[in-house]
Amino acid sequence: MGIFSGNDKRSQEQIGATVIPQGTHLIGGLTTKGTIHIDGKFEGVITMAKYVIIGKTGEFYGKIEAENLSVNGYVDGKIDCDEIEILANGKVRGDLKYRHLTIEPKGLFEGQGKVKNYTLSSRYAHLQESIKSRIPNNQ
Repeated sequence: MGIFSGNDKRSQEQIGATVIPQGTHLIGGLTTKGTIHIDGKFEGVITMAKYVIIGKTGEFYGKIEAENLSVNGYVDGKIDCDEIEILANGKVRGDLKYRHLTIEPKGLFEGQGKVKNYTLSSRYAHLQESIKSRIPNNQ
């Protein structure tokens, strides 16, 4: 389908994309309900985006709140997205909140991750207390 066809959903999404090209360094905040594609360097905050794409040459430092994040470059910060995808060349460092996380082979993640709206209770603390209560005080 052509770019001007009303039937091509992908073309419509790309028309409204905000692109930060390689060689560009942006510091600040960006709020959009569309797509952000970063091939340059962005330091700051991104909120409300539908898609955030960090290209192979892209770098992001800061906070991202979006529906979807795809990383093929470098991200360092706090991320709150429903879907996070770290591609083979992607490197992510920081704190993640997500519903679904995918890391391709050779993709890297260092930090803490938490699944949204899900609590996994640990039995370790309960077992540790139970064991301590059974050991005499002099041992």
